Amino acid sequence: MEKVSSFLSAIWDTILNKHEQGLFNTICLGVILALPLLVVITLIFICCHCCWSRPAKSGQQPGQNKGNKKKKKKKAEEDLWISAQPKLLQMEKRPSLPV
Repeated sequence: MEKVSSFLSAIWDTILNKHEQGLFNTICLGVILALPLLVVITLIFICCHCCWSRPAKSGQQPGQNKGNKKKKKKKAEEDLWISAQPKLLQMEKRPSLPV
């Protein structure tokens, strides 16, 4: 317990000493002491964001599944009606390069 108390006392003495030396030293010391706190807050924010934004693996709502099936059916039906003609139209729209 004495070692911890002496360590904290030494840090406090350093802070007071730097504060007496000038404003620039006080600001630098504040930034240096705030960086670990900023890193911890950022890590907590990232971890919470990753955990809360993860989609549920097995708990999808039944309404979502039905909507996905209908969309897949519509895409399959649309795929049947694709013809080769759009390729010709795309080639006509391209500007010709001078030779």
